[in-house]
Amino acid sequence: MTPKEFNQNIKRLTTEYKEFFDKYAPVIAGKEAVSFFKKSFQNEAWGRNKWQEVKRRQSEKTKGVAKTRKILTGATGDLARSIEVKETSPGTVVIWTNPTAFKSKEPYGRVHNEGLKAGRGAGFTMPKRQFMGNDPELNKIIIEKLETKLKEIFNK
Repeated sequence: MTPKEFNQNIKRLTTEYKEFFDKYAPVIAGKEAVSFFKKSFQNEAWGRNKWQEVKRRQSEKTKGVAKTRKILTGATGDLARSIEVKETSPGTVVIWTNPTAFKSKEPYGRVHNEGLKAGRGAGFTMPKRQFMGNDPELNKIIIEKLETKLKEIFNK
């Protein structure tokens, strides 16, 4: 490789790395995070922390599908389906539970994820059943995906 070719290659890599980190890395991270968060609903857990059991599955009065339906899936599964990438910007991605998936104006996803006050009047405190957030396993998955993509760029 001549010095001129080497210089051109360095310029190309610099441009491609910047484009990768500004545009593609947030999209890759967002896609992996959404997938990871949605799996919480099937596992009924956040990582190794199982969610608190729901009363409807423990009650003798509950019959049919409600007795076996997974926690937080409800009859519609709206909460899990509402998880999506809200926005990406250079080096950043925002994941949220899209409120248009619900008829309520309440921060439905946040109430469940963080265990906040719910209901009207005195209400009650919803048990925390986290399904979104920072997780070492998710970080590992994202890093592996980014490394694979970077190797593709580097080996052009």
